[in-house]
Amino acid sequence: MGLFSRFERVTHPPDDLAPPCTPEEVIEALLDLNCPDAPWTVRDGKPEEGADLVADWHCTDPLWRKYFHAANEDSVLQTRMLLMPDEHQVRCLDYQWLMGNSSGGITAWGRGQFRWISGSRVIERGPDGKRRIQKTDRYDTADLKNHLRDTVLDMGWSWRARFSKL
Repeated sequence: MGLFSRFERVTHPPDDLAPPCTPEEVIEALLDLNCPDAPWTVRDGKPEEGADLVADWHCTDPLWRKYFHAANEDSVLQTRMLLMPDEHQVRCLDYQWLMGNSSGGITAWGRGQFRWISGSRVIERGPDGKRRIQKTDRYDTADLKNHLRDTVLDMGWSWRARFSKL
């Protein structure tokens, strides 16, 4: 048992579901989450990534950059997923890199379970003359991770959020 094992979140599917699906069906269902207007892409993992599937956020894509821009750095976030067929479980681990604008290199990186909430806020005066904050264009990484988790659970598999390694 590792140091962070007690903090791992495991979500199990409901008991009333049919038997678990095959790994191929789980992979197909996760890849089906791709759509043109989503700020992410789910793809097959590369051997050096050590994952079966990877969900990449479009943080560096010019269309989505304005929503994920933080200070003078660009952040890259991905969720890696490894299927454990014997346990009917998908393990996930997030990776984040901060890319410096001037040098073009990586200034920091981390892994674990990350959550980004980004968007813009506007202060307006309402009809009663009181100021209020209006939120616009909100993007939350939980939007993707909830879809990933729910898809896995619908397939009869459990979802394990890892903190150190898959």
